[in-house]
Amino acid sequence: MATARNKTPHSAIAVYPGTFDPIHNGHIDIVRRCAAIFDQVVIAVAYNPHKDAALFTPDERVAMIREATVGLGPNLTVDKFSGLSVDYAMRIGARIIVRSLRAVTDFDYELQMAHMNKQIGPEVETIFLFANPKLFFSASHLIKEVAAYGKSLPELVPESVHARLREKLLKST
Repeated sequence: MATARNKTPHSAIAVYPGTFDPIHNGHIDIVRRCAAIFDQVVIAVAYNPHKDAALFTPDERVAMIREATVGLGPNLTVDKFSGLSVDYAMRIGARIIVRSLRAVTDFDYELQMAHMNKQIGPEVETIFLFANPKLFFSASHLIKEVAAYGKSLPELVPESVHARLREKLLKST
């Protein structure tokens, strides 16, 4: 007897877009949860070649994400893109964009973006996952700022990411 699980008419491909500059444990928690829900998850590094002020290049971010997500599932891939997330999702055949929510301010911004994406790509759904309460205050910009002062953040970033942060920040001083 077939179960409902076996009857999916198409593969559920989800895109989890973000700048990931750098990826932190809050992001990784969302990736882990997505890997358990969707058939395929594409972690998509967003960048703007004309005004990207990121600490890490898109290729460095892709490499960090690959290192940080090893073992989380065979259904994960990492890619990079420039442009709108919804256009990227449609280009690769994904029908789901995953976004995470931490605070009320996140909700307001993300809701506006989800509605705009729906106007551009009506077939693409945005799904929100709430951040893990233990990682609620994880934010890449804060992690970079604290790391610039030489502080260790083992509860917020994987060691491989922390090592790259130290290396990058030492070069810039």
